[in-house]
Amino acid sequence: MSYSQFTNGNLTENPRLSDGYTGHEEALINDFIKLEFDTENSKISFNFISEDTEGTIGGLDYKISFSPDNPDNAYFRGSALVKTLDTDNFLRDGHLMWEKFFYKSKYPKIEFASSQVVHFGNNNYKVIGDLTIKGVTKEVIINFMLDTQKLLGKTTIYTSDFGVNIHDKRDQNKLNIVFDFPLLR
Repeated sequence: MSYSQFTNGNLTENPRLSDGYTGHEEALINDFIKLEFDTENSKISFNFISEDTEGTIGGLDYKISFSPDNPDNAYFRGSALVKTLDTDNFLRDGHLMWEKFFYKSKYPKIEFASSQVVHFGNNNYKVIGDLTIKGVTKEVIINFMLDTQKLLGKTTIYTSDFGVNIHDKRDQNKLNIVFDFPLLR
């Protein structure tokens, strides 16, 4: 499968900017066509391992500038609203907003900004960047896989590294996170 299949039909035609090729309407010399993402159907889910608790976080506000042909110039930036944490247990979700945990009133957002995107073959990419939770910033690596329908990412963090101490021992604060960014057709 070629990378061009990901961009065909995604951009609207603008005859003033077209070079005659579909998808190149706004491209300049040496520009790469970037993928477009479905922000309304994008989601972030997680699994808190020690308690086998699954959940989601919403209020996503992100910008991904990504072309599979040019990952060196890609960037991923975004945030999620702490108040949207949902573990399907309103009492637990309410407790997570307290100062002891996510401290929603002081730190309403979780933020990420990439510093590097590296291609590892077979449509696999590592996105390296800074994750900020509760005012604490740590470098993380998110492993992404691109297919014809979405960009799917996975990473693991320890909430205690960010001052969110659900349990006293670090290894009991392990959180697997999945990023699901559907592509627009």
